Amino acid sequence: MSCRIVGLIGGTGNLGRGLALRWAKASLNILIGSRYREKASTIAKEITDKIGREVKGSTNEEVAKVSDVIVLTIPFEGMKNIIESISQHLNGKIVISTIVSPIFSQKSAGEILRGLIPRTTYLASAFHNISYKALLDLEKEVECDVPVCGDGEAKKIALELAEKIPGVRAFDCGPIEYSKIIENFTHLLIYMNKKYKRKSISFKFTGI
Repeated sequence: MSCRIVGLIGGTGNLGRGLALRWAKASLNILIGSRYREKASTIAKEITDKIGREVKGSTNEEVAKVSDVIVLTIPFEGMKNIIESISQHLNGKIVISTIVSPIFSQKSAGEILRGLIPRTTYLASAFHNISYKALLDLEKEVECDVPVCGDGEAKKIALELAEKIPGVRAFDCGPIEYSKIIENFTHLLIYMNKKYKRKSISFKFTGI
């Protein structure tokens, strides 16, 4: 992973900022993308100042163009438009989706995304259940297991990225079709955090 550039599309949101912070702290080469270059640059500078390692920000399209691994930290509602704007840069690349579909959607965001990106793109689905608040707190490890679904090569990279975060374990959980199970569980975690007035309820697999 050390020679790859990891670009976060929509990386100025809460999850994008958290992942960027943890991966930059782990000495990965990180780019933050946004529709607005200035916004991306501002968040990148905040992370740079916090950890002392340079993170850069630019537009989503520019980040997609130069990155080897592209992590989508964008809302489901904006997925189609954003993918259309960067799809020309996805051929042969690894794309990791953190997107969660609406709870009553017939297909997962991962399955829908598969139909939007080039056939030559390697796709994985991961990081749906990880708390951004836990990611942003560098004083503590992140107590969370991360299920990963998708294509072989993309899963391999997603597993490696997950385990760059202290406290996280990652597991191969099958093809992209299984992403629906994981995405739906995310809705349950959101409910539980609200119900029990917590900030980072997640889950762990036992017996493995």
